[in-house]
Amino acid sequence: MPFFIRKHNSETKDKKRKKLLKLQNGKKKQKTSNELINDHTNKKIKKKQKELIDENEEILSDTDIEEDDEQNQQTINGNVRLDNLLLNEEHDDDDENNLHEQRLKRAKEYIEQIAKQEQEREIDRDIVSERLRDDVLEQAGKLHRQVASSYIEPVLLHTCRGHQQSVTCVCISNDNKYAFTGSKDCSIIKWCLLTGKKLHLIRRVAKTDNTNERTPIVGHFDHILAITISTNGQFLVSGDKANLIQVWNPQTCQHLKTLRGHQGPITGLTFRRNSHELFSVSQDRSVKIWNLDEMSYVETLFGHQEPIQAIDALMRERCITAGGRDGSMRLWKIVEESHLVFTGHKGSIDCVALINDEHIVSGADDGSIALWSVSKRRPLFNLPHAHKITSIDPSLIPSSLPEEFWITSLASLRYTDLLASGSFNGNIHLWKSTPEFNHLTHLFTLIQLGFVNDLKFSSDGNYLVVAIGQEHRLGRWWTVKSAKNVLLIYKLDKTK
Repeated sequence: MPFFIRKHNSETKDKKRKKLLKLQNGKKKQKTSNELINDHTNKKIKKKQKELIDENEEILSDTDIEEDDEQNQQTINGNVRLDNLLLNEEHDDDDENNLHEQRLKRAKEYIEQIAKQEQEREIDRDIVSERLRDDVLEQAGKLHRQVASSYIEPVLLHTCRGHQQSVTCVCISNDNKYAFTGSKDCSIIKWCLLTGKKLHLIRRVAKTDNTNERTPIVGHFDHILAITISTNGQFLVSGDKANLIQVWNPQTCQHLKTLRGHQGPITGLTFRRNSHELFSVSQDRSVKIWNLDEMSYVETLFGHQEPIQAIDALMRERCITAGGRDGSMRLWKIVEESHLVFTGHKGSIDCVALINDEHIVSGADDGSIALWSVSKRRPLFNLPHAHKITSIDPSLIPSSLPEEFWITSLASLRYTDLLASGSFNGNIHLWKSTPEFNHLTHLFTLIQLGFVNDLKFSSDGNYLVVAIGQEHRLGRWWTVKSAKNVLLIYKLDKTK
């Protein structure tokens, strides 16, 4: 029994010795790890010291190094001593007032910055919402902005000379950079609106006796009576007295296609807005529809009893035409395959323009201008003798001209209350229409000499271009020899 007890005691002693050895080894390991950490920090300090010596040529003092050592030892393994925290708190108490002021200052600056951003966002929201509202009203054909009162009297910017005979028609690209004119000299000229310089000339071509329709005719050999350009500026189209419609590239002025089908002179051309659907009218009393994406004919519309004088179109798939001597205007609804008839002028209706998709302005050879709504077949307002007053010397105007001062051209700044009209006495009148379209107020008179054969506003409302000729675009009944065959570019400015 004692033997076994002794043996047990010896085993327990051995176990205790082993445990003590393990604890001693663990302490050694911990010490070595702490030493390693200290060595590592010392190396960092030496590195920093070297960098400072290299960069600033200054050596840290022993006290600084010792302070760094103490801080590193205090923060080993993420542990910070309580006495250091108390020291830091004492330093913080000294600077507490300054920190409080700094925080207040930063908070105020931040609040001001947020207020400014919110204000800008509100302005941006107002602009975006206004634009969206205008787009919706424009697509519905009911947009009508009141801008006429903000304009001051237009200033003549350029007088563009280049055509040898009367300028009969004009159009402006949608980017408001270029104007294109057609003339009785069978040429087309591309102009720069900003400088008034001639950029390109499409000359007349020799007339051919070949009547074969397959023979290409690259240009015009007879009077050009109508011209228009697509909204995206991809196609320029012109029509002439020889019943031909020519399609051009507006950028290069290269010929693309000849469209045939009308049996009389082409008197009017227009594109449906934001599309390549082309409408053409002729003295053969028909309206034709073309698809320029495929360069193909679509259909023909009949209804007028006399040669059609003018045409206009906007967003909707419809167009308005002036029937001349038949005394009517017709609104063609393409999808519904129907049309509306409007009557009210006493004379021949020679020009027409859409203000928006719901309202129309027209002019006749009796000197009257009328405002219309598509929902009523009689005019909402009729202004007789709109161009009766003139400041031109009567001796310069042929005595054979009629006294009614017939309206030879009309233009509207789309979706606004600003209108322009021209007559054979050379005067151009600018008008303001009321929101109810029941009255016209005269704004300005631009005095010129000759037949005002065509008028166009730029889409941004900054320019008005005028095609002036010695003769009327459709005939040679009278000639104003003292007039010049020119394109006039007026700058339209608003009050500040």
